[in-house]
Amino acid sequence: MQLSNYSIRNKLIGLVTILVVGILATSSLAFYFSYQDTTNSKKDIIRSVIQSSVSQIISLKAQQLPEPEYLQQLKRLVYSTTYSGQEYLYLLDTQSRFIFHPTKPELEGQAITALQTVSRPDLFVQGVELAVKQGSHFWNIMWPRPDGGPAIKKLTYAELIPGTDLLLATGIYLDDLGPLYLKRAGSYAAITFIVLLAAMITALIISRNLVKPIICLSDQMEDLSRGEMGQEIQSVLRQDEIGKMARTLEHFRNSLLENQRLRHMQEHFRFLESFDPVTRLYNRQAMGDAIEREILRNHESQEPLYFLNIRFDLLRNLTIELGEEQRDLILIETAKRLRRLLNFNHRLARLSEGSFGLLLLHTPPEGNLDTLASTILEKIEKPMQLDSVQVQISARVGITTFPEDGEQPFELMGRAELAAKEARKREQGWIHYNSIRKSQDEQKMELWQDLSTALDQDQFHLVFQPLFDLNFNAPLAAEVLLRWNHPERGPISPAVFVPLAEQSGLISRLDYWVLNAVAKQCRIWLDKKLSFPKVAINLSGISFMRADFEDKLQNIFNAHNVNLRHIELELTEGVLIEDLSRIQEKLNRVRKTGVSISIDDFGTGYSSLSRIKSLPVDNIKIDKSFIDDLENSPQNLKIVQAIILMAHGLQLKVVAEGVETENQLSILRKEQCNIVQGYLLSRPLAVTDFEALLDEDLVIEG
Repeated sequence: MQLSNYSIRNKLIGLVTILVVGILATSSLAFYFSYQDTTNSKKDIIRSVIQSSVSQIISLKAQQLPEPEYLQQLKRLVYSTTYSGQEYLYLLDTQSRFIFHPTKPELEGQAITALQTVSRPDLFVQGVELAVKQGSHFWNIMWPRPDGGPAIKKLTYAELIPGTDLLLATGIYLDDLGPLYLKRAGSYAAITFIVLLAAMITALIISRNLVKPIICLSDQMEDLSRGEMGQEIQSVLRQDEIGKMARTLEHFRNSLLENQRLRHMQEHFRFLESFDPVTRLYNRQAMGDAIEREILRNHESQEPLYFLNIRFDLLRNLTIELGEEQRDLILIETAKRLRRLLNFNHRLARLSEGSFGLLLLHTPPEGNLDTLASTILEKIEKPMQLDSVQVQISARVGITTFPEDGEQPFELMGRAELAAKEARKREQGWIHYNSIRKSQDEQKMELWQDLSTALDQDQFHLVFQPLFDLNFNAPLAAEVLLRWNHPERGPISPAVFVPLAEQSGLISRLDYWVLNAVAKQCRIWLDKKLSFPKVAINLSGISFMRADFEDKLQNIFNAHNVNLRHIELELTEGVLIEDLSRIQEKLNRVRKTGVSISIDDFGTGYSSLSRIKSLPVDNIKIDKSFIDDLENSPQNLKIVQAIILMAHGLQLKVVAEGVETENQLSILRKEQCNIVQGYLLSRPLAVTDFEALLDEDLVIEG
């Protein structure tokens, strides 16, 4: 069936039919949403009544009345509370046993499962279980009316009374909402009929004014579809929809010519997405995509791939001297020379203004790879004639191998570029990246020697990152972080020097340096009479498990007359893999000095809450990896919820580290996390900045 076989009038009739169906559908949806609104309104009333009564019960419980008087007052409250006419409340426990029931006192003391006359007791029990788990819950049950009769559907709501095993419940019979629904349905039906009648009359009138201009516009559209764009569009001066269509058609005609021009531009842009406009080689993005495809193809077999970064020497100087046009001619000629040298197993690209990239799809013998690099340099260094000027350029080549030097395109490309720069520095033609990596091992040895010197010369300093208590929205503690400002290399990350200290046997010296520096700083604050929070110190398991650790800890802080109650030690989960009885004994001895203990990076190591429950610790810190994607990962959210719930059950406080967004903070507050730490609240601060923060009496928004 083709619409062109029917008149416009018939098409309008079809349109009216669709409109009628749409109006009917809209009315049906409106009635449905009205039904939902009515139900939700009733739910709000029920919830409000229950919450008000729960508040009264909580107040009653707070009076600490004798048990008989408390139960009598509780019963009077339940029996006397009604709403919406005949609706009532009843009280039950978490085992679905009725405590008080004003309309059926005979049910009091009986469990729902023991009642033979109740239809579908399983629905009731399931709803109670969900209410206990969630704190409150709506669900439907089958229940007879107070005056008798068969069981009918009843919307029920129950809420767990805090601090008790009791639930306060109520409900309404869904049949009672029927008259209200029927009344609204009649109103919707009347409105729908009036709207339909008005729509049909209006459509008949409009159809008489549409046929001729629409036919005219249709003819002109057909002309435009044939490419006849010189015609004058009719009816553009009309102010109704026909005039709007005519003006739109005129705009469309004007756009056709513009689209022809844009189509050519789009094709050019598509070319620029993957190719360099000067040399017609792949660009950096296309080369990265090509490397990624080959890595995926070779991922299982792990067959080597080779990437060469060809970096031209002094090309920028030639550009300044000869101009960009001559530079482009140099690049074009170089690309032609390399194309003649390479075959279909190679991919050549221009990576930047002064470098090319070459991907080898098949593995050549090692000797041939060096031969290829040498041949490439020979071809590049041959003199070339540009107009009346003869130019000779040189280059360096950096070579990386998959998977030895990296398993990602950016790793292979970036490291090949580093190798090319190193080749220029060493005045060599080409260098393999793995030879640079060997020299990095030598640098590591130098850094190890510098680390020992840094400990002797106090090149380290402390920074402090506040931890905030979510109950009081104020700083509760501060984690000490170590920083090393190398006199020649500048700042060196702890991620570099801490593992190096562990590998080289310097970690205990580093730990004791930190303990001594913290003791000194605490003494300074005490002398200033500055009120400061507890200071948390990260400690290696090696130092902690030393037999004389607690003695050294006390000696360090006694030397500065600082009480260890100011100190918290953070231990990683790896410490907990020790023998349980041994670690228990060690923790007890250390805690006797006055320090508190926190387990750092919880959830990533070997420990579990079942193991921690036997250990004398105060806090656990949820690892940052679980917080990073807390907003988008249901799995991470469930893990965090489980850790918080079980830790609170063990009377442990929970610290969340790495909080960087408002949403993360909101979720953690909702899940009743005790303490938070992260860049959202404060970055690590120097001593003076941390003291200024304490003077500000800073709080976070509740």
